[in-house]
Amino acid sequence: MLVYVGVGCNEGERFVNLIRGIRFIAKRYVILAVSSIYRTKAVGFKGRDFLNAVILLRTYDNPFAVLSYLKTVEHLLGRRSNDPNRPFDGDILLWENLYLESPILTVPHPRMYLRAFVQIPLMELFKRGFPTFGYKLRTFADVGDVVKVVDGAALQLLAVD
Repeated sequence: MLVYVGVGCNEGERFVNLIRGIRFIAKRYVILAVSSIYRTKAVGFKGRDFLNAVILLRTYDNPFAVLSYLKTVEHLLGRRSNDPNRPFDGDILLWENLYLESPILTVPHPRMYLRAFVQIPLMELFKRGFPTFGYKLRTFADVGDVVKVVDGAALQLLAVD
């Protein structure tokens, strides 16, 4: 199955943490594409700006196993419970041929429609020809707080050994 995962961080060496997180994910799953990195303001709390990207991966695991692995990566990189700041964060956004609602996981991600920092990197990957799974992107009139800082092609070379 193909899965889009949003990744981001706003703590520590943000770029290094983002690359480390993606590399941890690549140890278990095949990463097919990486968007550019975008810098955005923290949403819902005051904190350092985030670096965000979206990756497309291939997995044979079930969604709960992927979620568990993403939480393991978050923990390995220093994420603490009940702290809105994130040394690394990974969220399942879209899953090929899957709609799921459970107490711990909803796919598609329920708040991704509201977040330019998810929509813009997803749009970038869709425009590069990667599958949309029938998902329709929202158009944002104002994306002033979302700034591309690293091109996706360069990031893919750095993130996947």
